[in-house]
Amino acid sequence: MTRNLRPVGLDRLETALDTYGADRTRWPAPLRHELSALIAGDSAARKLLRDAELFDQLLDCAPQYDAARLDSLKQRIEDAAGQQPRLVASRPATAPVTVLRRFHGLAATALAASLVLGVLAGQSSIVNSVWNSNSNTVGANRQIAQTDDTDVLLDEDML
Repeated sequence: MTRNLRPVGLDRLETALDTYGADRTRWPAPLRHELSALIAGDSAARKLLRDAELFDQLLDCAPQYDAARLDSLKQRIEDAAGQQPRLVASRPATAPVTVLRRFHGLAATALAASLVLGVLAGQSSIVNSVWNSNSNTVGANRQIAQTDDTDVLLDEDML
């Protein structure tokens, strides 16, 4: 939480130290130039740089592993893995594609087509006239869709 209270320059310096280390020759030139004034004028920035230098020295003192030790370690891991019991999968590695997954596109196309047909049928006067002729015989006076008398297929209000 206290990191948010520090000046922005210190955050940028900490990011540079985490990315490039304390050796300023590894920093990009514009960043080195920008942060040099901050390091010269701020004691907290100098402390961050000194801590990063100490950490780099600690990393330099770490023992180096030779290739023979790494190969020996790799061989021991492979041997131990070969002795471990294995679990056998009861189903194939690739699951078969179900029938429903194959027809998602077909179902979506059918739904879209029925939507378009429904909108067109609702906007046409032919369906309304057929419905009205049927409703007169049954005795029900219902209005299916409110449309104006002009037979406009694509009205601006619908878009």
